[in-house]
Amino acid sequence: MIVVYFGFVLLVAFDKPLLGTLIAPGLSFGVLLGALVIVVAWILTWYYVRWANSHLDRRVSEIRAEGS
Repeated sequence: MIVVYFGFVLLVAFDKPLLGTLIAPGLSFGVLLGALVIVVAWILTWYYVRWANSHLDRRVSEIRAEGS
């Protein structure tokens, strides 16, 4: 997520003409990339939650069982 976000911020800082390129009437490349940053954040969050639920929760249950 850090790479995606800072990549977008660096594009805004250093390549504004690229982000201002119109893809369709009323839709610039920058707006599209900004929306994609949000979508990628949701996808990575979903993936992490699934991973954590399948790996970390199992390990926490094992540790709790050892302590009992």
